[in-house]
This record gives sequence, C-alpha cells and structure tokens, in this order.
Amino acid sequence: MLDNLMKGRFFRLPFPLFFFILFVNPLPSHSTNLNKYHQVSMGTVIEITLLSEDEEAAKKATLQAFQEIKRIEQLMSPWIGSSDVTRLNRSAGKEWVKVSPETFDVIQRAQKISGFSEGAFDITIAPLTQLWRKAREKGVPPPPEEVKKILNLVNFRNLLIQSDGKAFLKKKGMAIDLGGIAKGYAVDRAFEILTSLGYKNLIVNAGGDLRTGGLKYYEPWSIGIQNPRSAEKVMATVSVSDSAIATSGDYEKFFFHQGKRYHHILNPNTGFPAVGCQSVTILSKDGMTADGLATAVFVLGPEKGYALCQRLQDVQCFIVDREGMAVMTPGLKDRISFNP
Repeated sequence: MLDNLMKGRFFRLPFPLFFFILFVNPLPSHSTNLNKYHQVSMGTVIEITLLSEDEEAAKKATLQAFQEIKRIEQLMSPWIGSSDVTRLNRSAGKEWVKVSPETFDVIQRAQKISGFSEGAFDITIAPLTQLWRKAREKGVPPPPEEVKKILNLVNFRNLLIQSDGKAFLKKKGMAIDLGGIAKGYAVDRAFEILTSLGYKNLIVNAGGDLRTGGLKYYEPWSIGIQNPRSAEKVMATVSVSDSAIATSGDYEKFFFHQGKRYHHILNPNTGFPAVGCQSVTILSKDGMTADGLATAVFVLGPEKGYALCQRLQDVQCFIVDREGMAVMTPGLKDRISFNP
C-alpha cells in the first residue's frame, strides 16, 4: 500500500505537488499496531505514524504533537498578523524587533546555512517570492528590470541579530520568509514531543519534510523519492531510521511560458528560478538542517551542492540534475534502490 503525501510549501493552501511516498507493508499479526493520524497545518497535510499498543494513548500523544506544530505556525507564519515574522517584516528599515527564542533560533540556523552555502539559501528572499507568486498567477515571468530592483532587498547579510533575541532588517521593504526551514523545525519539535512520551518507532511528515525514528516491525522505514518528471512514479527507495529527510523539486509550483519551465525555487543571486537540478533530497539528523539544505543544494546546482554535502557532517544527498541523471553521496549507496 502506498500513501502519497503532498509536499506543499510553507503556510498556504492549496498544496501542490511534491510527493514523498511512504511504503507500508501488510501488517504482521502483532499486538503493536501502526497508527496514522492526519491534520492540516502550515499549509499542508501533517501525517504522524506511530507504532503503539495503546491506540487511545497514541491519539492523545499525537494531539499534543499537532498542537505544537500549530503553535509554531502562530510564531513563524508570514500570513498571521501577530507572528514574529510579520512583526519583523513590518519594522524593516525602522527598528529592532524582539522575537521569541524559538524564532530567533530558527533565524540563527538559517543565517548559518546562508553563510556556508554562499547565500544559496536566504530567508530575506520574501520580496522576490512575492513577485514570482504574482507572476505564477499570471503565467508570465516578471520583467528583468523589476527582478533587478527587488534583488536590492535580498541579502541575508542585511538581516542583523543580537544576542538579546532581537532582529533587524536594514532596508525598508525587506522581508523574511521562513518557509524553507520552519517546517523542518516544526517536524523536529513534534518528533521530540512524541519521543519524550516514550514513542520510539514513528514518522512525522509535514507534507514531505520527514523525520523518522526507530523501525517499522524490525525493519528500517522505506521512503520513496518521486521521479521529478512523472508524479505517479517512484524513482528510488531509501531505507532510513532515526533520520530527517527533505526534498526540493522544480515540479512543486511552476508554470510554462514560451516553452520554458519557471518554478518557485529562486536563486537569491540572480532573482530567477535556479537552474541545474530537477530535485534534491537531503538526509540529516534533524529536520531544520534537511529542510534548509534541500533548498541550498538545489540552488547551488549538482556540482557545488554535492561538494557542500560532502563537507558537512552527518549529511547525505540525492541529486537529480537538469538532464534527469542522479548522483548521490557514498553514504546512501547501500541504503537506496532504483525502480525500473
């Protein structure tokens, strides 16, 4: 049986278009059951899978995890007027803003990923994202001169942070979007709550940002990676346990104009959709790292992205380049199988 789990981007419905595919084999006769629960939050479907002997207790535990994800959405969604992100964006070029310790930590992690990816990941990309969202609605790319103008507002170095938990956007009109990392953080927090309650064998899946724990009936969890050019086909299957996984792909949100694909993963240096990859899957120890790196590696392209993953500890990557050829780090070779 296959469960197709949609990967929407952060905080907005309807959700296209990325699928992580979780394989669930027929259940053996066990006292421990595979329990699945769903909720919509952060603009996508959240699915929690638990192995548990007590279904009622599992439901209560899962409710706590869902509530935690919603709490994080209230802190970090740009669509909520009272969120830390909205308050910071409103104060761009004016004043420092005190944010919650959690939002501060996420911003710090984002800035760190920006630094070692040479700005390929940049949460100050929000004005550019807004420009391309309007373009996608019209089905026509924005004029280059308009992109160039907006690019002046995109630079992670112009987002300043202080040790007292305050942040400041240096230019009026700047804005941040935590969509490329906050969902990974929410997955981490939900996962941590469930493990603190004693659940060892589980998956938390926020629309394709996954974190796995333990095993499924004494075997690693099997996660399918979609063929970037065929939504119904699984390109490869990877065996995972106690790992976070995230994928970025050019097929999640896109439009064609004059025969060219324009997708939503933007290069902060050019202002246009990144070229070089069809999809990037990252495995790491935590969801925040996997989430942010999936975007960073996609923007960097196959060669630079692969080299970055090789330099980082406890990170593996599976990259499908613009021609559809796959490359992976050595740590994945014994854990992955390709489908015909």
